[in-house]
Amino acid sequence: MPHTLMPHNQTPAGFAEIDDAGLPPPEVRVLVVDDDPRNLLAMRETLADLDATVILARSGEEALKRILDQDFAAILMDVHMPGMDGYETAELIRNRRKSRHIPILFLTAINKDEMHIFRGYSAGAVDYMFKPVDPVILRSKVTVFVELYRKTEEVKRQAALRERLMAENYRVRAEKLEAEQALRRSEERQAMIARSLPIVLYTAGPERGTPFRYVTENVEALFGFPAERFLTDGGFWESRLHPDDRERAAVQFDAMRQGGVSTVEYRWRAADGQYRTLLEKAMLLPGEDGRPPELCGTVLDVTDTRELQLQLAHVQKMETIGQLTGGIAHDFNNMLTVVIGSLERLGRMAFDDPKAARRVEMALQASLRCSDLTRRLLAFARRQQLHPESVDMEALVRNMGELMERTLGSAITVEIDSAPSLCPALVDRTQAESALLNLVINARDAMPAGGTLTIATAMVEAREGDAELRPGRYVRMTVSDTGCGMPPEVLARAFEPFFTTKEIGKGTGLGLSMIHGFVKQSGGLIRVESEPGRGTSFHLHLPCAPAAVRLAKTPEDREDTGPLPGQGEVILVVDDDRDVRQVAVLTLQDLGYTVVEAENGPEALAVLAGEPRVDLLFTDVVMPGGMNGLELAQEAQRRHPGLKALYASGYAHGVDGGLGGDGPGAEFLIKPYRDRDLARAVRKALCGGVAEARPELKSA
Repeated sequence: MPHTLMPHNQTPAGFAEIDDAGLPPPEVRVLVVDDDPRNLLAMRETLADLDATVILARSGEEALKRILDQDFAAILMDVHMPGMDGYETAELIRNRRKSRHIPILFLTAINKDEMHIFRGYSAGAVDYMFKPVDPVILRSKVTVFVELYRKTEEVKRQAALRERLMAENYRVRAEKLEAEQALRRSEERQAMIARSLPIVLYTAGPERGTPFRYVTENVEALFGFPAERFLTDGGFWESRLHPDDRERAAVQFDAMRQGGVSTVEYRWRAADGQYRTLLEKAMLLPGEDGRPPELCGTVLDVTDTRELQLQLAHVQKMETIGQLTGGIAHDFNNMLTVVIGSLERLGRMAFDDPKAARRVEMALQASLRCSDLTRRLLAFARRQQLHPESVDMEALVRNMGELMERTLGSAITVEIDSAPSLCPALVDRTQAESALLNLVINARDAMPAGGTLTIATAMVEAREGDAELRPGRYVRMTVSDTGCGMPPEVLARAFEPFFTTKEIGKGTGLGLSMIHGFVKQSGGLIRVESEPGRGTSFHLHLPCAPAAVRLAKTPEDREDTGPLPGQGEVILVVDDDRDVRQVAVLTLQDLGYTVVEAENGPEALAVLAGEPRVDLLFTDVVMPGGMNGLELAQEAQRRHPGLKALYASGYAHGVDGGLGGDGPGAEFLIKPYRDRDLARAVRKALCGGVAEARPELKSA
């Protein structure tokens, strides 16, 4: 068994058990090789005072085993040993790469000649000592090797420490660089998002009139002023507030500075001179480390949103007014039907009294003017009866040139600008002419001192994404004047019925509303642009007619024969209004027809079931009781094939004038109607064959 001596093993001064690099301090070992146990014991005692661990080995073989797994500061080896002597052991140690650096001191008591000394140095020894060895000298020499080993290991340890520190420093710098790059990318993304949004971020002091401390750079893209302007001029922001909003905004700004979160909406004049609607939210942040508090907020441009909200509210208001005026016009037409029918009967009865006949005629004409008023109301409500056909708008404008010149007078110059190759528009010709004439008269009234009226036509195409027009081709007719223009508050109400800026008695306020209703009912769009002192432009977008459109019959195309007497045909009159029904019954009886009547659909079906012969069903379209005139006609014709139908209504929403299609069809009579209109419609219905109710009438 080997003998191992573990001395005091104190930690050298200046070293810790675990150093900064995380490595333990090096353990210093000295190997003593001798086959004599007494020599080993003596060597152990001699080296006991060294700060090193003494390892004892009794043979060269044992020494080699120790060297395989341990490092030594020095090897003290006896030269003469049985088996493997010191020279052979030293050569093997020197031939091994891991151990060739260990200094070897040979100790001998018999091999003292120069030849052995030379052989010892040749085998790799650094010293050759003779026994008995002086303990002081031996201890001094071994101490040198121990200190040299310790310093060498310390250098290695410091080198390892520096390497670890450099590696750690490189890792930290790499992580820092990566973090900085990630932060830069995040800031760039945030800046890009901030630039793309209509929102400005800012910070400011709590006092009014002080410059902003910080404002995002997109403020210039949104409002046209560089950020430096807001950072240097304290009163700049408040100076551009709308005068009507300044006092209210100041109160809200003061509330912001009192703490909490506050919101204010106001108008602010941008660099282009236009007011933008801004929504500002801010809160007061308390100061830290004795610093004063800071106002932090956002400014959002909501101009487009507010304009869309106003447009939606305007559309909803117009729809509501349209429904109201349509209902009023329907009821008014029923009353006018009674009045006009009764006046015509009175006129025939008073033919021998000129004075009474004249008064009846005056009342009749007044009733007809009321009928024209209801027609305008229906036009605004988009419930008038249209006769759409393929119309060359460029030719329509030029054909009305002479009429427009007489209407405008010599002080106004008319310019017509037409684009070639226009597609024809699918519109009611009469209504299109009336709309153009109304716009021309409005332009004349806007240019009392004269000016220029320009009428231009062009073909445009609406694509997907247009919020107001369905995709397709349109004829755009633009009527522009150089007149006084309209302020924003008047422009916002331009299409409202009964709204007019003219003097009392000089306008009904229905002209533009009628045009608006006509264009909308035709499937188009009307836009208006106006500015005080710079004139007004109306843009009418009318849908192009398909290549093979069925031309509707216009009033001029219809037969204008006088009232035709009946020949005893049986007519069933159905109307929920008793007075309207009685006027029709009396008129038809005067014309020579046999008339039966009913108040609603179920009652009419009962009458048909009990009557052996009914030639014509004359029914109102809109009736209460769960069955309208169209449903009544369909059911009646199912039960009585060959029954003809004639419809009447105070309005005809969704009905185009030719109800019969290509074959025999149902006639349609608009209230209020005169006796001759009723007579012609009845005769035409009776001569037109079997009537078939059309599905599109169900919306009437």
